Amino acid sequence: MDKNTVIKKYNLSKTQINLIDNYLLKLTKSNQLHNLVGSSTIDVAWDRHINDSLQLSEFILKKNASIIDLGTGAGLPGVILYIFGYVNILLIDSKMKKINFIKEFAYEQNLEIKTICTRVEKIKNQKFDFIICRAFAPLVKLLDYSRFFTKKNTSLLFLKGRGVKKEIDDAKKFFSFEYDLYPSQSEGDGHVLKINKYNKL
Repeated sequence: MDKNTVIKKYNLSKTQINLIDNYLLKLTKSNQLHNLVGSSTIDVAWDRHINDSLQLSEFILKKNASIIDLGTGAGLPGVILYIFGYVNILLIDSKMKKINFIKEFAYEQNLEIKTICTRVEKIKNQKFDFIICRAFAPLVKLLDYSRFFTKKNTSLLFLKGRGVKKEIDDAKKFFSFEYDLYPSQSEGDGHVLKINKYNKL
């Protein structure tokens, strides 16, 4: 999906387009030093990063929902969802260079993006409406981490690659859960995996 199609699909405002353009410019420059995303994805960033992140908005209907982005990396999908209007979002990564990249971008654009540089398992006593992540860990591990942040009606939304079916089978050995699987709207055979209720076996 090209830039214009993504803009039209999500009805992005001029301000949002500007912020995303500035984000991608910074990402392109920083990536040469820090390897934040796969270099082959930079040329198709509007599809692989922006469209991929924004498709989660179709599952998160309330803009004020509380969201945690586990292993956010360069801020995907968290920064893009923040630009789209989800301001109650916390971005976590254990690598300081990635959190610094997000902090710098937020400072330059005068945005208040909440970030924490730590390991996921070190965060205590915070519960969220949605737990999201992309390319962070196998599903069984994600379910383990998510227990720290889950309340009664928490939904898990994970952007997953083509090996998702095997990950589901592996996770079923340790957890019982209900799930829905949707084909990703960005190219590359990915999926959006939505989980609502889950328990450790």
